[in-house]
Amino acid sequence: MKIAQKFAVIFLFHLVSWNINAQDLSYAKSCIKTLCSEEFAGRGYVQNGDKNAANFIRQEYAKHKLIPLGEKYFQPLGFPVIYYPNEVEIKLDNRPVFAGHDFILNPGCPSVKGTYKVLQLDSAMIDNSQEFKRIKGLNLKNYFIVVDDIKNKNFIHPERAKEILNNTLKAKGLIYKNNKTLVWSPAMDFAPFPILYFKAGTFPNLVLEMEIKIEAAHKVHGTQNVLGYIKGRVQPDSFIVFTAHYDHLGKLGNDAIFPGANDNASGIAMMLDLARHYAKNPPEYSVVFMAFAGEEIGLIGSYYFVENPLIPLKKISLLLNMDLMSTGDEGLTVVNATEFPYLYEQLKLCNLSGQYLPDIAPRGKAANSDHHYFTEAGVPSFFFYLRGNYHHYHDVEDTYEALTMSKYNEAFMLMVDFANWRMREYIDKNKK
Repeated sequence: MKIAQKFAVIFLFHLVSWNINAQDLSYAKSCIKTLCSEEFAGRGYVQNGDKNAANFIRQEYAKHKLIPLGEKYFQPLGFPVIYYPNEVEIKLDNRPVFAGHDFILNPGCPSVKGTYKVLQLDSAMIDNSQEFKRIKGLNLKNYFIVVDDIKNKNFIHPERAKEILNNTLKAKGLIYKNNKTLVWSPAMDFAPFPILYFKAGTFPNLVLEMEIKIEAAHKVHGTQNVLGYIKGRVQPDSFIVFTAHYDHLGKLGNDAIFPGANDNASGIAMMLDLARHYAKNPPEYSVVFMAFAGEEIGLIGSYYFVENPLIPLKKISLLLNMDLMSTGDEGLTVVNATEFPYLYEQLKLCNLSGQYLPDIAPRGKAANSDHHYFTEAGVPSFFFYLRGNYHHYHDVEDTYEALTMSKYNEAFMLMVDFANWRMREYIDKNKK
């Protein structure tokens, strides 16, 4: 087909899409606000956070009359997780600092409780052989070592810095005190020792002792993928799949909540809005909606589905995974663009025809969201994320109130146009 003809076809789909008033920004915002509320506890592993989120998504599926996949839309699974259900407290020389705002823990940080001395090391102390020998002779089990002035520095004896950063001196733990942001992640296993990351300006230079109370717990966490679909009118056994993960980090202690507005309440909201759209405009092909658990801890939910598929993977003509979908001022990045160059070029044509987003940027293959295991199984898959002036990620400030949603409508329309083009092409090929 000539390029001009392609533009004509795409533009036709564009006009049809706009005429049916596809997107609903107010609905998407309400979904994000709900998913980020205190009732959902950061959609993690305490206070039924991810379970409450899954039930909300199931209710929305039912409202839009999606057909269930699995048992009442749920595909159960489980995995081990480290979590922090009680207080996470630190005092610096009897002055309290606050989890999530002033400090963060390393993933899988083990329990630690007590009062500890603080030892601040610098490069001169490491390279001075007599001083380093003295340090190695200390019993450091009741010390936390401040190591900012050791990491990424040039040493005469770099092996000594490595010893300290690997904690072969057997200190109770390590401290980084000059972090610009406080980014956290969950873990399935305990770390070998505690590492504390303090936001720059919150850890004074002359701290002598530190009182700590961190209670870590371990469990096998039962959770679920949430799955539903709309049956196609013409080819019900061919599938377009929209995916997004609904889990986030949960809480760190009683007070620090990680709302996860951009990551990834925004992706879930767009997916639910797409379900609403297709429910009102029944497609010629089947459209499947997959909300995955366990993405933040290692793509667990999507891996489980690929290993235990509820639809034939070979019947999926396109999978679009949405993660970090609240901006768009700078455009859209497409992970797997280099893996599926033909599809990527068609996506750019759709965007050009609709004049939706300022830029469609290619990125190569990456195991950084729930598209990955589908790609490995041979499913044509893209991971979309929007770029813009929004910098909160895995922190307590990724809130509903902070979102811009600046190009939500345009990104939504691009999804619809591209999906419609792909399945129309797929149906036409099968007719021949």
